[in-house]
Amino acid sequence: MRMRKLLILIIFIFLLSPFVASAGQFPECKRCHKYMTTRKVVHPVIPAMGCPSCHTQPHQKDAKFPKFLFAEGSELCFGCHNREIFERKYKHPPVAEGQCLSCHDVHSADNEKLLLQPMPELCYGCHGEDMFKNESVHPPVQAGMCTNCHDPHSNKAPKLLPASTPDVCFNCHNKEKYISDEKKKHHSPVYKGQCLSCHDVHAAPGSKILRAEVPELCWRCHLKEGFSGEKEHPPVKDGLCMSCHEPHQADAEKLLTAEIPQVCFQCHGQDEFSRRKSHPPVSAGMCMVCHNAHVSENVALLKADINRLCLKCHPKVAERPHATANFISQGHPLEGRDDPRSKYGILTCISCHEAHSSNYIKLFRYRATTIYDVCKSCHKY
Repeated sequence: MRMRKLLILIIFIFLLSPFVASAGQFPECKRCHKYMTTRKVVHPVIPAMGCPSCHTQPHQKDAKFPKFLFAEGSELCFGCHNREIFERKYKHPPVAEGQCLSCHDVHSADNEKLLLQPMPELCYGCHGEDMFKNESVHPPVQAGMCTNCHDPHSNKAPKLLPASTPDVCFNCHNKEKYISDEKKKHHSPVYKGQCLSCHDVHAAPGSKILRAEVPELCWRCHLKEGFSGEKEHPPVKDGLCMSCHEPHQADAEKLLTAEIPQVCFQCHGQDEFSRRKSHPPVSAGMCMVCHNAHVSENVALLKADINRLCLKCHPKVAERPHATANFISQGHPLEGRDDPRSKYGILTCISCHEAHSSNYIKLFRYRATTIYDVCKSCHKY
């Protein structure tokens, strides 16, 4: 057994001897090739194994390959480097063409990995710098961390990514914040993993590397015509889509930041809606029964003019004399007159009634304990 071990050791030393000799020859090479190893980062094989580890036939006229190397092109590199990491499904074109030296210096360099230039300047040699500069820049791009997302040699997903979108995004961004099973509603592009339909991966003119600022970005899918009209909700007019909607996911319908009417109360004070007597749609939080959320041709973003809207639920008011049938057969007029006390200057249902809530019977606008008390507010006896 001891003899066997000794024999193995002798064979190992015999096999190692060419590399030891080669390492010893390294100072001889420097006599002529003075500047090959003078920079900060030296190819590890040179000090460890010497120049003849690659240049196996130095100064031999009948050398098989140029520069007295034992192989040509990338095949030389594969003598030490694992071929697999260079031959995955998607290859960097210089790698596919065996052009290792288009990025690396083979002997020494001032940059890590023997790169000819630091990142990202090296990349800009082929990839135009303009695509990485704009009003908003992805932080890894801004920091020159190209290889945080891209493998420089080959990878299993397009664009040399370690995974396709959105999985590659979730290496840094918390998936639960964007696609969570706990949330009821998801923005369609987000749920389909189409992050790049809204965001540029490198740099963009909009904040948060958006391809355009809101609301221009939103109008790429949602027709702009649906958000412009005679009367516009102030957030819509100001392009503040995100003041009501979440861009990725939400618990409320339409990706609202909260359920209706809570989302409305973010801007509209609750006092107007919480007096002693409430209009039933208001009590039920059914704001959208009467109002449009974005635009309307009518005051207060109503879905119809005031009286037409009221008569949809209270049709009998128009079928018989209203309010004063005991005294005037035609009843109290419902429209067609000025009303200087009304918010809109004309006579409508809300000349007498509150639309949301009131402290008085019949949702009267003015103090009244009986129906006829409200008449005194306009008619002086």
